[in-house]
Amino acid sequence: MPSDERDPTDSLERRVASLESVVRALTDELARLRSDRRGLSDPESGAPVEHPTGRPSASPHPMAPRSPLAVAPEERTWLPAQLDVESLVGRYGTLLLATISALAAVGMFLNWAIAKGYLGPSQRIALGLITAAALGVAGLRLHGRERSFGASLLGLALAITHVCAWGAGPLLKLIPPWGAFVLAALASIALAVFAHAEDDEPLWSVGFSGAAIAPFVTASGRSNLLLLAAYGVAVLASAGYAMGARRWVVAGRLFLLAAMMYTLALATGHEIDFGPPLAMAFPLAVALTGVVPWIGGWPRRERLRALGALTALAALRTGMGIGHPLDETTVASLIAAAGIVWLVLVDRTHAVAEPVPSPYRHLHEGDWLDAAVLPLAFTAATVAALDASAHGSGLAMAAAAAILLVSMMRYPQGSLRDAAVFATVISALVAVLLLLKGRESELLATIAVLSAAGFAANLKWRSISWTTLGLIGLAWAVLASLAQLSTRTPYEYAPFLTEESAVAAVVLASILTAMRLTPADAKLDTVLRGAAMAWAFLWVHQELALAVNPTVGMLLRVTYYAATSVTAVALGRARQVPVLRHVGLGLAVVAAGTALYGARNLESIGARIGADLVAAVFLLAIAYWYRRPGSGRMPRAATAPQSQL
Repeated sequence: MPSDERDPTDSLERRVASLESVVRALTDELARLRSDRRGLSDPESGAPVEHPTGRPSASPHPMAPRSPLAVAPEERTWLPAQLDVESLVGRYGTLLLATISALAAVGMFLNWAIAKGYLGPSQRIALGLITAAALGVAGLRLHGRERSFGASLLGLALAITHVCAWGAGPLLKLIPPWGAFVLAALASIALAVFAHAEDDEPLWSVGFSGAAIAPFVTASGRSNLLLLAAYGVAVLASAGYAMGARRWVVAGRLFLLAAMMYTLALATGHEIDFGPPLAMAFPLAVALTGVVPWIGGWPRRERLRALGALTALAALRTGMGIGHPLDETTVASLIAAAGIVWLVLVDRTHAVAEPVPSPYRHLHEGDWLDAAVLPLAFTAATVAALDASAHGSGLAMAAAAAILLVSMMRYPQGSLRDAAVFATVISALVAVLLLLKGRESELLATIAVLSAAGFAANLKWRSISWTTLGLIGLAWAVLASLAQLSTRTPYEYAPFLTEESAVAAVVLASILTAMRLTPADAKLDTVLRGAAMAWAFLWVHQELALAVNPTVGMLLRVTYYAATSVTAVALGRARQVPVLRHVGLGLAVVAAGTALYGARNLESIGARIGADLVAAVFLLAIAYWYRRPGSGRMPRAATAPQSQL
């Protein structure tokens, strides 16, 4: 074969061989990455094999380069990814049953010893502390070799220490309550530091669970709620430090569950002991000491949101209380302060990107919870606590609207600002309703002005909430003003000189102002222009239709229809707007019908003749325009080329 024919074939074979080697290398790399993610496994149980030091074995190729095909790591948990029933029972079930059996044996022994009089209160506490110390030493010694089992023993030791501390303090009164608090807090902090250093979620979970439930398993009768709240903050703050920003799913749920448990216990406590106010302050204290200092990014936003919801619920419970030892103003001030703290937390922590892609999120319910639902809940709780008159509650709502407006100014454009604007407008609206209660005309005019002010605010702080709520407010103002105009006594008012006329003028001015504040190319501008023309026509119609007496009212109405029809046709022809011309023709027909049929009931023959003549004159004017050469279809006639004769 000639060389010029072999060269392309050889080149193609070399390229195919090179491609095969690249595909083989990528396949091997992908298989290695999959084995790295699964880790080394026990061939019998499928559980990860532990290093002799107690830590998981490293990758067999620690220096291998990372492949661009590697996927994002999964959320880290302390439960194995693949765990069969045998491993579940053998690794966890037996440990749980052993712990329960051991506690049952100790409990039966203590009951027997107490019944026989062998153990007094101090001996019981001493025996419990000795047991806790023995378990702690054993856990520390085993933690290097058997990490999971040693962590469980350490957690059990902490739980027993907490039970002993609370038993010696609030239950048996062997030491002052503050002494029990100090002992329990020190034990919790020590274990939290250890778990943080060891990066051990099972140790954290077992120890935290025991520390969190200790006050509830040792409580009897009426407890010290202030001490309980302080203890809970100490435990959750130390636990938050130990957990930090680690993506521990189980630990995070236990953390929030414990916060909910303490908040519920305080909220249901006696009001005379400041239970509800402590329940309101507790989640905020946990947020400031156990979340904000130790974690950042989206996980912090999630935990703060849960704690904020607990705070708002506790605030509502506080606002509805009737047995507080504090006066209403003080309670309302405490609730308002809690709301302001929450707004500050949102302001300082909102600047974080949400991990979910935006195409899959449309409602942004988290932002609306942060900046709308929870602030409105604090506002409602404050007003409920005041138990004041409508005027006093209105002032409180106005103050809330001002505070929410300031917070809104600091938010970037987006769903968070939309939510803050919504809360601000709703608070302002409720304030107006309360402050102007019983003064219908002033209320209607104020709502119209506030709606137009929303369009002005939209120029500075862009938000769809401004325009949406503004349109709703203007629509309500139009309907309410129309109802006011319709309820006046017929033929007993002077047109355009009543209080209702002034309110209608304010509504029209508000619509025109909103229209001027809207870009001319926006769809909203078309809606507002149509609303302004429609309302102007309805307002004048209501002023003229029932004015002076039936005869004058009929003549004025026919004249108004006819004049408006001519004006609409003229504007439509001049600006080449077909809609205006169609409206004008429709009004001309209505004017003729009113003159021919509506005037039949008039007693004065002169009024009938006058109505018919007015309609005829304006109809002739319109007919003249349309019968002029080249005036039949304005948009096309204006642009049609002239025929060449």
